[in-house]
Amino acid sequence: MALPFLKQRHPDIALVKDRKDVQGLLRLLSHPDPDTRWKAAEALGSLGEQALEDLLGEVDHHDPEVRLGVIEALGEIGDTRAVRPLLAILAGDPDGEIRWATALALGDLGGTHAIPGLVNALGDPDKYVRFGAAVSLETLAWEPGSEEDRARSLIAKQEWSSLPFLGTPATLPLAEAARDRDPAIRARAVETLGEIGDPRGAGACGLVLRDPDSGVRWRATLASPGCGIPPMHLPLGLARRPRTGKSASIAALLNLFFLGLGYSYLDRWYGLVIFQLNLTAVVLASLVVGPLLPSLASYSLSAAFAVQTWFSARRMAEGGMG
Repeated sequence: MALPFLKQRHPDIALVKDRKDVQGLLRLLSHPDPDTRWKAAEALGSLGEQALEDLLGEVDHHDPEVRLGVIEALGEIGDTRAVRPLLAILAGDPDGEIRWATALALGDLGGTHAIPGLVNALGDPDKYVRFGAAVSLETLAWEPGSEEDRARSLIAKQEWSSLPFLGTPATLPLAEAARDRDPAIRARAVETLGEIGDPRGAGACGLVLRDPDSGVRWRATLASPGCGIPPMHLPLGLARRPRTGKSASIAALLNLFFLGLGYSYLDRWYGLVIFQLNLTAVVLASLVVGPLLPSLASYSLSAAFAVQTWFSARRMAEGGMG
């Protein structure tokens, strides 16, 4: 006789489906095994209209795994009654993976009612959602109402080589893409702005010059002539970038009060050696002449090292500008 927990780990999806137990399959959408969840969603989709009402009642389920399975099943069923609730999910669900699945499901449902929502999703902050929306719009034979919408669709599919042919209508969508979460997208967006050569892209190029990612900053530097940014303005733009390296002030203060630790902070191997040598010298000298003179001598030496450390750390930061 099989143990109950083994039955729970390996549920018989085919048997539950043959019984047309929609509620049983819905419960399996929250099963800990991903393969079981996927098979349950597939089984629900294969039941068609028999499962439709129950699925529509679960589109707002609190468990994201259940919502994801419901969306996949609704996409497989392909009934247009699911369009309205799925559009609400696409517009408002906090989970990017769920919005992505929803965008793809809306393409499977057919009809034109989903098109405005999918067009809006071309501006979603998540690149996967944008891609799903573009793919579904293509499936629905959508024709862009403007060249800007066409550009957003090309950006969503990352068809960068096609964008320069659109010319200046692509400038605004590319400027939006230059603020994307993904540094690779920011880099390609600013590079394409440089190819198009619209002066209206100067603001986006200038912003990307201050990007925290060094690769993106370099692409912006190369694109700047096409964006209309004079070469003499580049150093000022790059100087405004966030400083993500070691702090020169912290390194200097550490070496002032604890000579050697400032170098350790800058990842120099000899920092701890200097710290130990200085500390040992102060302790031994204090045993001979008392603590005052060795401490004063140590701080005098530390002050000189602190100044040197500050300039050294600044040069390191400038060296990481690229």
